[in-house]
Amino acid sequence: MTDTVFPYAWNAPRAAVGAYQADDSERGIRYLTPDGKRKFLSAMELAETDEKPDRSKAARRRLASLPHYVRSFYARQLEKMDSKGKKAADNWLLNTFERHVLSRIDQVNDHYLPNATLPAVLMPLRSEFFRLLWAGKKELKRLAHSLADILQSEFIREVDFQYERTADPHFSTLSGYGRIGFLASHLNTAVPGWSAYCSEELEGEDALKCVARLQSPQWWLNRLRRMHARWREHLMIVTGYVQAKSAPYSSEPCVQEWQAQKKANREYLNAMELEEQDTGERLSLADKVNGSIANPAIRRAELMVRMRGFEDLAKLEGLAGDFYTLTAPSAYHSTQKSGRRNDKFNGSSPRDTQRYLCKVWSKTRAAWKRRGIRVFGFRVVEPHHDATPHWHLLLFMRPEHAEQARAIFRKYALKEDGGEAGAEENRFKVVPIEEEHGSATGYIAKYISKNIDGYALDDEKDEETGEPLKDMARRVSAWASRWAIRQFQQIGGAPVTVYRELRRLRDRELVLHPEIAEAHTAADEGNWAGYVTAQGGPLVARDCLRVRLSYDVTENGNIYGDDVSRISGIYSPFKGDTSLILTRTSQYKIVPKRKQDDASGFDFDFSGGTAAPRSSVNNCTREPRTVEKNTLQESTVITDGASCAIDYGSLTRKERKVVAARLSAEFKAEQQRKRERRKRQPVLRQPGERAEKIREFASSIGWDIGETEVGLLLAGQRIALDGVFYVARSDGALYRTREKLPQSTATTVNTWVTRLRSAYQNQGQK
Repeated sequence: MTDTVFPYAWNAPRAAVGAYQADDSERGIRYLTPDGKRKFLSAMELAETDEKPDRSKAARRRLASLPHYVRSFYARQLEKMDSKGKKAADNWLLNTFERHVLSRIDQVNDHYLPNATLPAVLMPLRSEFFRLLWAGKKELKRLAHSLADILQSEFIREVDFQYERTADPHFSTLSGYGRIGFLASHLNTAVPGWSAYCSEELEGEDALKCVARLQSPQWWLNRLRRMHARWREHLMIVTGYVQAKSAPYSSEPCVQEWQAQKKANREYLNAMELEEQDTGERLSLADKVNGSIANPAIRRAELMVRMRGFEDLAKLEGLAGDFYTLTAPSAYHSTQKSGRRNDKFNGSSPRDTQRYLCKVWSKTRAAWKRRGIRVFGFRVVEPHHDATPHWHLLLFMRPEHAEQARAIFRKYALKEDGGEAGAEENRFKVVPIEEEHGSATGYIAKYISKNIDGYALDDEKDEETGEPLKDMARRVSAWASRWAIRQFQQIGGAPVTVYRELRRLRDRELVLHPEIAEAHTAADEGNWAGYVTAQGGPLVARDCLRVRLSYDVTENGNIYGDDVSRISGIYSPFKGDTSLILTRTSQYKIVPKRKQDDASGFDFDFSGGTAAPRSSVNNCTREPRTVEKNTLQESTVITDGASCAIDYGSLTRKERKVVAARLSAEFKAEQQRKRERRKRQPVLRQPGERAEKIREFASSIGWDIGETEVGLLLAGQRIALDGVFYVARSDGALYRTREKLPQSTATTVNTWVTRLRSAYQNQGQK
């Protein structure tokens, strides 16, 4: 090949200025030092490090970063190991803590943390979700409002865009919901209506109801509170704090919060009354609640009556009874009965285990139905010592179906990990009911009492913990409340709600249809067996019931636009509307109790508001000249350290002036003391390098930021400037969290709901 000849010298290729000729023999990088010299680092030198990563230091940092309620036990263990030497401590950190504990913690965190890749619009909230374990009430509320604001603005923006483009309200609504549903699906929580949307079954009206929830701060606050509480409890389960050797069934914080909530509920009930809207008659709200099934004693008694009624029906029909115990595989148990860690544990929460048990039962029930096996009875759910739920079922069926029913149930109970050691003995147990060994109700009575209030179990011991059953009842109740697990469920038979509505008619003289009269008589006598027989028997199908509930439906009855159904009475479907009997004829509303002053004997409300303060400073803060005659009928002042009631109506004008002048002087003196204290407190400049960077960055964008705003940014809060929210990062720079909406999209979701519904109606009329 000959060399190329260029006709002109300027056309010939020339070498680039300062070009570096790469040498294939050299693999690395060249760089320029600050003093102007060039240096070269080979690939081998780049791969070399001075020392290997210190895994023990990383494990120590992970331990220090855990919440205190998880860290405390393992921090004490590390102190013991440190006293034996660094080698022993490192060995414990790597082979025990990192290998078994941290792996479980990371597994649980994956249940609740958002997806690794969040959409850009949710990135400002990523750090807040990661701090959810440490969040308090204010942080949860702030996160709920921020999340609701973002989803609301995204919905409005998407609907505006699609409506201007297509003028189709139905498509615009679904597109807007799809946008915010997609965003919420990254938060590792259930999104209302999302499955129907993905299967193209969601309608526009239903989408609006889902949007109303997703843009509601209160809805998100409830969801975040539940997530926060269960996340913490799940961590305490997997790290060994919930077990027979420490705190069986539920952790100590869980029990304390449950007791505090119970106390708050009682205080609320005692402070409120029920007021009849037509007559104004008032009833004690606490008495009404104590007389309902919310009372543990009444709830337990009703369950026992229903269980005894089923047993009587089974004897009358000659049916066989079986007592089943269903337990989850060992992979669902965090801790062994001995207190040792279960290395097979898969990280499931009690709700995950409950879903598994429900799935086994649904398959079993479906298989029974295909083979014509009909059963009725009760199911009781209770926890193992490590909070893993298991089931007890007392079921009645025809004797010829008993063996086949057991075989089917055993098949599905052992389908998952049925070959592991101990599965045959522990996963599924059947005890036939034999009268010589006790009644069927006696088999389940202990489990009902244990899971409610421990009634009549003073001398009984818990098989798993060895503690008195009565003491364990509150821990079981706290467990059920935390994980929202239904403890008792009736299987088959007639519905109990109709039974309760019939009992409400006991004091009314009515002429009932024969279809209803028999069931009413049995319910009034507390005869569950007679009531079930009057409804068609224990194996009656739901569409063959002789007495049913009547409902009043209120369209758009709640803040989310749902239709709200309320029980209004009972009727017989065989007789039609002529058999309707209203069981709830009065409408009540919850109102605060009337204030009563025992010292004066007054029993009427004063005009000072719902909670008139009994304090001289708060109740009389006016100047003497503003105190008018007869404006206050009674007040309270402090005289020599004791409170005494003064009837202003009985005082002379001169005496009123003296009292008012004294109270005003005391108030002015208190205000002066507060001003002096504020003067003595200097205004401190926010310290730290990060605060200085925030000031510099704010100044660079023309923001004359104050010290209060710097403090809020350092605390992780958002600050608005010209309608744009900013948040401070670790480097001190300010980042936008949400752009200011254009004027055309400054509408609320409620306005859009009205517009879209009007559009639906117009399309329907056309």
